Amino acid sequence: MTRLAKALFVTFLGALMFLFMQDTTLAEGQMKISVEEGIDGKVKEGRGFPITVKVENTGSDFKGDLLFDYAPSYQTGGARALSIDIPADSERTYTFSIPGFNDEIRHNSNLQTIHLFEGSWENGKEVKFKGDKRLTPNFIYSNNTTIGLLSENPDRLKGIKGSTMGGNTVETLTLTKETFPEEKNGLQMLDYIVIDQFNLTELKGTQQRILMSWVENGGVLMVGASPHLEDTLGPLSDMVPLTLNEEGTLSDTSSFNVKKSINPSFSSLPIIKGKVNPDAEVIVEQNDIPLVAMNAKGLGEVWQTSFSLSDPVLNGWENYDEWFANMLSKTEPYFLLGQQNGDQSFLERIYYEVADSNELFPSTNFKVSTLVIILIIYLIVVVPLLYFALRKLDRREQAWWIIPVISILVSTGIFVTGAKDRISKPHLNQMNILKVEDNQSVHGISAFTALSNSGGDYDFVSDKNQLELTPARIRNNPGGGSQYKFAVEERSKDKRKITFRDVEYWSTRTVLGTSEKDKLGSFVPELVLKDKTVTGTILNDFPYDFTDVYIWSGSRIYRVGEVKAGETLKIDKKLSTDYLSSPIGNPNMAAPFPNQQSIKQQKKERLENFAAQMISSDNESNSPVIFGYTKARIFEMSIKDKESKSDNFSLLYQHFPSLGNYKGAFTLRSEQLDLDVKPLSGQIIEHYSPNGADEIGIEDGTYEMTIQLPKQIDLTKVNLHSLNMTLHTGGVLQFSLVDPQTEEKINLEETSANSIEVKEKLKDYMNDNGEIVFEFEKRSQGDPFVRLPSIVLKGEVQP
Repeated sequence: MTRLAKALFVTFLGALMFLFMQDTTLAEGQMKISVEEGIDGKVKEGRGFPITVKVENTGSDFKGDLLFDYAPSYQTGGARALSIDIPADSERTYTFSIPGFNDEIRHNSNLQTIHLFEGSWENGKEVKFKGDKRLTPNFIYSNNTTIGLLSENPDRLKGIKGSTMGGNTVETLTLTKETFPEEKNGLQMLDYIVIDQFNLTELKGTQQRILMSWVENGGVLMVGASPHLEDTLGPLSDMVPLTLNEEGTLSDTSSFNVKKSINPSFSSLPIIKGKVNPDAEVIVEQNDIPLVAMNAKGLGEVWQTSFSLSDPVLNGWENYDEWFANMLSKTEPYFLLGQQNGDQSFLERIYYEVADSNELFPSTNFKVSTLVIILIIYLIVVVPLLYFALRKLDRREQAWWIIPVISILVSTGIFVTGAKDRISKPHLNQMNILKVEDNQSVHGISAFTALSNSGGDYDFVSDKNQLELTPARIRNNPGGGSQYKFAVEERSKDKRKITFRDVEYWSTRTVLGTSEKDKLGSFVPELVLKDKTVTGTILNDFPYDFTDVYIWSGSRIYRVGEVKAGETLKIDKKLSTDYLSSPIGNPNMAAPFPNQQSIKQQKKERLENFAAQMISSDNESNSPVIFGYTKARIFEMSIKDKESKSDNFSLLYQHFPSLGNYKGAFTLRSEQLDLDVKPLSGQIIEHYSPNGADEIGIEDGTYEMTIQLPKQIDLTKVNLHSLNMTLHTGGVLQFSLVDPQTEEKINLEETSANSIEVKEKLKDYMNDNGEIVFEFEKRSQGDPFVRLPSIVLKGEVQP
């Protein structure tokens, strides 16, 4: 090669390297990304949160996709795609939400979680950029309570900011109309939202709908009074428990003395009087004036006071934080949000307790005897028959190709017979557990699993307003890195698309989360309970057939038949009790997936066990449940550009009122008393109780335990004779009875070994809702496992 040729070659190579370097560094030189995570710069571990992204472009026009990795739990994760279009020398700001972060992805400081693509993320090229390369939110751990404040003057809510719950300081975060999320999972990080002196009509319509959906899916909303409140609540005015219309002054403030240590320092308080709306419950009243009321909505609650929570009189009271903490302790945050299990994401819980059973698909299996017969026939055909046939035809030299062809045909036949259902099209399983509300809407959880029939990308397309879904990672392969290489989520106006990338042949992929749907239908029961027999009818007002319908009371589940859409099921069922009560854990829940169980039976047990947990968190007063199974397709889910074979299996449940009034003597045990435990100081780690044994994991601390009589017992005519508690934990738990009038506690001593009996003035300890409240202290110095006492309550309902 001549010197000129060498020089030209080096020049050409240098030009190529320059162009390549210029191409890869172009975006880095012109694009800068700045990110603000969460609310007030904070996010809650394992929960969805909002993000504000500012993109600055100092170069030429740029169109592309930004991908943000997320991992709410160790078993779930993916990336959210955000399409951006930034003209030259300009900047734009985007707001959206992601399902959450966990410690694994947060602590890996070398992990880039923001990715920029020029063009689409599917076909474009990943490029470098300046600014934030990863999300670095300030974490609020899952066992801490988070409250969002919506107020024109949030500084006046200092009493709320200083409150505690479960022994932990409450984290208060300020919301404004500018920072209020515009996507549903952006509010997941909040356990409570307080509205006081704030005009909700200033929020966008989407923000107002998101707030309503947040309540209906398990959030607790607290509303303080203000003049013309209904005009400022917008569509939420239909959810509050009070209609306020008359300003006045509360001159007797003794109702604020909720504990011995709490005494109001004020003798009067400005209030707005009003009436209690239908279905609402009065929590605190003074001289027939409702001061605090609650309304259950969907899976959540709306609490309302007849006074402003930011009133200067209250905020000048040194015990206001303790009073507010006491009110928080009476609420029922939905268990899916993690309040009762701080160390586990609710998505993790849905996956391991429900969705992993959705990843089971039927298969065609040959019996050993069938394979032996095929082998015998094959050997008979190939060896003697083929030999004699070829010998007779004098074609024995053809055996070299006839024998392999027969072997291939037999093997292919066996393969096609066993795999025919998995070759033609992908399978798509749908599972749901849904609570049916009085207005015929449903709320609950859902899981969708596809079994691929070929390799490549699989796009799950669903309604984003009805389903809030997150990808589940492949079993035994969780992790924090490269989430965007596993699954990418995109949203349009009404749709959500989750693309699983490079799916293997005959592999499963799952999405899971919460779900809701309006005007779905309901069961309409017309039932009577007499002499331990339920008679009457149940109308199926759903557009779905139900293969099995049950009545669930305590630990007993009674099958009452099957019913088609629009038809009526006649009931005549003998029970084992004279009264119906709230369901408890499924006693049939066995070890996971014994070999002899069918897939359907495994799914039923998972659905019933998880439904029991949902039911225990419902704000329903010790009432039984009707539930049924349907194979209908309740939610629309499709795999883009692929026709799939669907298999749907859903449990829908609905509380129903008590059946008449019971008269005569009664003996009620723990399973009929709707036992509930709330932390006062300490933390509930986990409820076990697979067999109704009330086994629980709790930290050392103080807890409130409540039992409630079934609604069939007329409280005005009841006499309580005795209450027996059998202790299972030695001296670990120390119990007291709480006087519902004075909040004073009476220590309970063992009357015999591991037994407590109360007889004197027992009815005085029952409140107007038929509840008896205990307080117990747990001191075991480390071991969280305890078993709550077995309770037997005896009494009589007079005619």
